[in-house]
Amino acid sequence: MSRVGLGPRAIAALIAAVGIVLTCLGSWTLARGDAASEHRILKVQTGQAASVLSAAVTVIEQPLSTALSVLQVAGPDDGSAFTEFITPYVGSKKPFVSASLWKRQGDGLTRLATTGAAPTLDPSSDEAREFVRHAYDSTGTTIRLLAAGGRNLLLWGKADPRTGLAVYAERVMPADRQASVAANSAYSGLHYAMYVGHRADSTSLLSTDVEPASLPMSGYTTRATIPFGDTDVTLVTEARTHLGSALSRWLPLGVLIGGLLLTVIAALTGLRLARGRRDAEQNATTITALYERVDNLYGQQRELFERLQRALLPHVHPTMPDLEIASKYVAGAHGTEIGGDWYSVVALDEHRFGFVVGDVSGRGVDTVAVMAQARFTVRAYLMDGDEPAVALEKCSRQFDITSDGHMTTVIAGVGDVRTGEVMLASAGHPAPLLLNGTASTVQVPPGVPLGIGPARYEQTAFQLDRGATLFCFTDGLVERRGEAIDLGLDRLAATLGEACDRAVDELVAHAVDTLRSPDASDDIAVLALRRVGA
Repeated sequence: MSRVGLGPRAIAALIAAVGIVLTCLGSWTLARGDAASEHRILKVQTGQAASVLSAAVTVIEQPLSTALSVLQVAGPDDGSAFTEFITPYVGSKKPFVSASLWKRQGDGLTRLATTGAAPTLDPSSDEAREFVRHAYDSTGTTIRLLAAGGRNLLLWGKADPRTGLAVYAERVMPADRQASVAANSAYSGLHYAMYVGHRADSTSLLSTDVEPASLPMSGYTTRATIPFGDTDVTLVTEARTHLGSALSRWLPLGVLIGGLLLTVIAALTGLRLARGRRDAEQNATTITALYERVDNLYGQQRELFERLQRALLPHVHPTMPDLEIASKYVAGAHGTEIGGDWYSVVALDEHRFGFVVGDVSGRGVDTVAVMAQARFTVRAYLMDGDEPAVALEKCSRQFDITSDGHMTTVIAGVGDVRTGEVMLASAGHPAPLLLNGTASTVQVPPGVPLGIGPARYEQTAFQLDRGATLFCFTDGLVERRGEAIDLGLDRLAATLGEACDRAVDELVAHAVDTLRSPDASDDIAVLALRRVGA
């Protein structure tokens, strides 16, 4: 950013502006999502409340229809049967405060029986005749609102045109038409208002839980229509509280506060980083020079360590008739510390030779010291005439992993170029491969590595035919990070099997170049012995 003229303060201001915009946008999006969720929940709860009200209306209407059915059985003029049936539904805290049986005779009405309070409507009044006439003309229940005698009444009428009978009932509504929802109700989170018909005005208000003067509701509302006799009830609801989870309610605010705090932190961090970058750019020349010097020192140190490692390896191999020897050492690709891989070949007499390939765990100068000790010790025992197993047994007494911190694996052998017999013993080292047209693993009994403690080792003898090659190696050639070592061993066998006919030095170079991983951190030591001659 400094390249286009923006200073640290400008960068901090830009970060703050972007952070504020993103925070506000995220908070607004969450708030919108919460509002949409609230609307959906409100619609669902309103629909559920409408279903409950519809069932309640059916329960209240049912006694009126049943009363007419009872009279068809008991007789159309049996007022006592009507009274006996309808009385349980009339009284305080019951569906009706008054119920009566009327009969139409010509244009007039006669009241046959009454239970509860006296009906507000007079059968001889025009209002009563109009109400009952509508009941006779309707297939359902006739319902009306009536304000009379200082009371708000809900009138119910159900008529049977065949018998001329009509059941009339009255239900008292609250004086202020207010009825609160119980706190433990499933709908306690809603404000509601119910209107008879489709018009939401004060003249048709049936019941509400708010002050009628505050109607209509001013917030977000939803409606549901419920069949109500010969008319409908319109249910209007509004959320009293937040209907969704507390998380969705407070998440927008939390995002807003958290986002603003993070914006402040980001702006301050950006300011500090911009100042640091500016200072770093001002010292770019010095830093570059220091890095170049460190790289040079690193390269020199690595080169010195590699030279030390190679100085401990044999520069030339002994010349023996009918035996070709090839070897190769490759340092690990990373780090300046050297490892403990080594190999050695020694002529024991005119026809017999000894050889060793080993690997010391760890890296560094201490590892090289242990490697040198193991190399020369095993070599000395072989030159003294000890068989490979005996040499390893004697050598194992001179190392202790608990004191020097290193574990050493070794493959040691003695061969005779006249007979082709080779004796081999292993101290925990990968078994070599025998190349004779194909590549196969020499089955040598595995022993414990040097440094574990005094141990006895077994050895195996096999025939090295003329033209055959014994290929010894350290695990750096076959190991790859995250891969089972068996896959590496199979890959080595396949590679050597395809190159058996190559010259021994070409064979070694081909194996190392093909199998060595470019990012390998472990050293590689390879020794190949080929018996030649007629």
